[in-house]
Amino acid sequence: MTRLTPDMIKDVPEDKIDLDTRLMQAAGKTVKGIALEAAGLPEDTDLSGFKVAVVPITSGLGIISGFSASVDAIVKRLGMDSHVTQGTDVNGFTEAVREGADIIMMADDNMFIAYNVREMRETDNSWGTARGYAVALKNAAGGLEGKKVLVIGAGMVGSWAVRFLMDMGADVYVTDIVYEKAERLSQYGAKPLRDVSKAISENTLLLNAAPFIIPGEIIAEGSIFSSPGVPHYFDQVGRSRAKAIIHDPLEIGAAVMAVNSAGYSIKKE
Repeated sequence: MTRLTPDMIKDVPEDKIDLDTRLMQAAGKTVKGIALEAAGLPEDTDLSGFKVAVVPITSGLGIISGFSASVDAIVKRLGMDSHVTQGTDVNGFTEAVREGADIIMMADDNMFIAYNVREMRETDNSWGTARGYAVALKNAAGGLEGKKVLVIGAGMVGSWAVRFLMDMGADVYVTDIVYEKAERLSQYGAKPLRDVSKAISENTLLLNAAPFIIPGEIIAEGSIFSSPGVPHYFDQVGRSRAKAIIHDPLEIGAAVMAVNSAGYSIKKE
């Protein structure tokens, strides 16, 4: 996963970007609504019975200031009972288990997971982010059946996104600055495109899974961007041309992870 910086997530705990309002305007659903759909759960699913522990991890480059508090706040907004453990690393994991956590969320430099303790199953951030942003794009576009969609970036999130969008009936194209990476996703039915800028300019439904700053001059009028990629930046020209830009640095992916993890237990009942 891309390593976030404290500046990227500083507004998450207090929800200063008011993501639910933005998502309702663009896609007709809140973060929770998108997460429930992504997890295959009914809209009225009650998540209040799940206890979640967020464990700070100090290994590698260390704790990102505000990360654990941000994840904790996201999970609480879903209606779950969440807290950050006092201990870190293995100590924090042990503390979570002993306190009876149903779900444990933790991240190091390479992986961010939600672990369902009861079912011994995990949901990772690449899956959750791709799933959430694919669902958001589908809702913003009024469905994707038979519609052309471009995935920008053929990494872990882009690879999952291709598969989810294919399952939604989209005609999926993929582009990457390393063409061979895009070409490999043809195994899932996606059509690789070599010229990144040309591909962006010729499409209006796009899922941007790359740390790529897109110049406004190549964005087509009326485009809908579902854009988990960080760093994230659209210039004034791009914003004026786009019909909708769906983006947040952490919340949609983390929410899908938590809800999907809960779903392992709910679907078993």
